[in-house]
Amino acid sequence: MPHRERFTRSRTGCLQCRRKHEKCDEKTPVCSFCITRGLSCQYPSGLRWVRRAQPTLSRHRSRRQAREADNAGEPSRSLSLFSSDLFQTNEEKIAWEYYMRLVSSNVPAMDGPDNPYRQLSWAALSSPVLFDTIVCIATEHMLNFGLGSVSTAAYCQQRMLRTIGQHLRLIEVGSGRETRSVVPSGGCDHEALVTAVVLQGVVVAQSEDGVLEPHMRCASFLMQTLGYFHQIPHSTLTRTAVQRFAMVDVMLAIARQRRPYAPGSFNLHQPDAARWDRTEPSFHEMTGCPQPLMCFLVRIAHLACDIEERLERDGSIADLLAEAYRLENDLRSWGAHYTGITVASNERPPLDILTECFYWTSHLLLARRVFKDPTRCHRVQHFAQTCFGLMDHLSTGCGPDSSLPQPFYLAAREAVTSNDRAWVRQKHQSMTEYYREQQRNMAMRLTEQVWEITDRLELNNPVEMHPGQAISSADRQIKSLDAGSCLFIF
Repeated sequence: MPHRERFTRSRTGCLQCRRKHEKCDEKTPVCSFCITRGLSCQYPSGLRWVRRAQPTLSRHRSRRQAREADNAGEPSRSLSLFSSDLFQTNEEKIAWEYYMRLVSSNVPAMDGPDNPYRQLSWAALSSPVLFDTIVCIATEHMLNFGLGSVSTAAYCQQRMLRTIGQHLRLIEVGSGRETRSVVPSGGCDHEALVTAVVLQGVVVAQSEDGVLEPHMRCASFLMQTLGYFHQIPHSTLTRTAVQRFAMVDVMLAIARQRRPYAPGSFNLHQPDAARWDRTEPSFHEMTGCPQPLMCFLVRIAHLACDIEERLERDGSIADLLAEAYRLENDLRSWGAHYTGITVASNERPPLDILTECFYWTSHLLLARRVFKDPTRCHRVQHFAQTCFGLMDHLSTGCGPDSSLPQPFYLAAREAVTSNDRAWVRQKHQSMTEYYREQQRNMAMRLTEQVWEITDRLELNNPVEMHPGQAISSADRQIKSLDAGSCLFIF
């Protein structure tokens, strides 16, 4: 597939360009986009962390370029006046600013003036558990770009885990899980603790040896204990934590081929685009996946487990297949406007392309894990090719592509031709060089293992003779790989 030129999204562009997801050339007083369309060009008046003439730091750069850019960018004067009262060391100040200026822009699918992950920076100034968490995230990120040391990153991680542990001591442990309760304290402390635990996924993605499962089990317990599964969050902090938990929970469940931790009655598992996608912070803009589509992924994850459990007992799955057909019809009805046909990338917002990638990946999961279609069947290959075509239109560094890894590596498993696999490797390399999250390398190695299993079993057991046995054996081995993996990237 053709390689497309990379461009970096604008983080200081005018409001019109941001709303329409266009790259703003930032000309003043009116940018070129607004001139050509006769729009009223307005720039945000909020805090700026770099001069207009100095572009935001690129994530793909050398150590020398990074230092030069860091020296050129100037933090807000108002911050510098009282920074000595906020930070114990200069290293903390550097890490906090690094998170504020750069890391927070790449955690959500869409960056913007109301990015809640950037707002966390300010909340962290009055919350030790949040502060230690974002400092840890920043130092791990800096380490991947050669801007820090292993010892500093390790120290920050130990301090973060120690602070989280101190806050978790507010949880009283009775004779069993059912008797645990929270010692009364300020709601803000609880919000900050849940957010810090949920954000461990960002920390884990930066290193190859990180493990997320214990953190997600802890987050699930806190969500249950604090009633967050069944309450509508009102504060930005709580809503950000709850929404991120919902998406990470289902993505991790799909990656491990198990059920999500959240109960079926979880508010976020009930489709409601008006509540979650069209109000701030938008679930869709934060994850790249509309909330109703995430609900389909939850249903697929549970149904896949139902079928696996039934087949292990040699039971009939007729009723489950009927449910699967209803799910497929619901999914197609929801995404009827998606055709899989790609047009010139500048004619379509990257967020919309990313959303369609999630949509076709849902069909791919339904085919492979619920209907048990083999990799080389026409339907699976059609879904995979559709995903590849869409993903090729997401230029590395465009912004929403920061949320592409899960759909990408799930679709990559189904590549069977040498050309498709070469494209997967090239796309992986391009994204990894730009984002530097080490878990991407683990994801690619796992993909290569899946390819090796599929090829070996099909070679030893010709599909024409024993299609069910060959594919079934491959799927069992792949599921075993997934269940034992520590991989997480989102």
